[in-house]
Amino acid sequence: MKTETFLLIGTLLMGLPGRPVATERLRVLWRGTGGWGNKSTYCALFDPKTIQTLRGTVMSVDSVTPLPGMSPGIELELKTDKGVLPIHLGPLWYVENQDIDIQSQDTVEVTGSRIFCEGQDVIAATEVRHGGKKLKLRDNQGRPLWVAATEEQK
Repeated sequence: MKTETFLLIGTLLMGLPGRPVATERLRVLWRGTGGWGNKSTYCALFDPKTIQTLRGTVMSVDSVTPLPGMSPGIELELKTDKGVLPIHLGPLWYVENQDIDIQSQDTVEVTGSRIFCEGQDVIAATEVRHGGKKLKLRDNQGRPLWVAATEEQK
């Protein structure tokens, strides 16, 4: 009788929701930083001695591939009193997940390093201010905030 009771209780318990016996495997596509990492050729162009702050009007928000082989990033075309200048924000996968919305015709303040990339002057932004919000992208040494800090990077 006791054995039958245990079998009945066991059978009932197996039908209750709980942790699944088998789970579906997740396939992770490891992509790395797409050339936007701290030790990349592109990030090595950042020069803390050339940091400046500019104000202007956003003419466009576009996709950019700063160097061959890099994954897409976001570039603002910024019209200042001295002309139009490309502003590199960072990789698309990082920028599109930030809580700020920058559109054409917005007035912004950009701080960043003036670099020479693929034959043109560009600002590699450390931060962008718009509408009371601040988008932080790099520290003042140029280390990207989208890359996890390691002892090697400090």
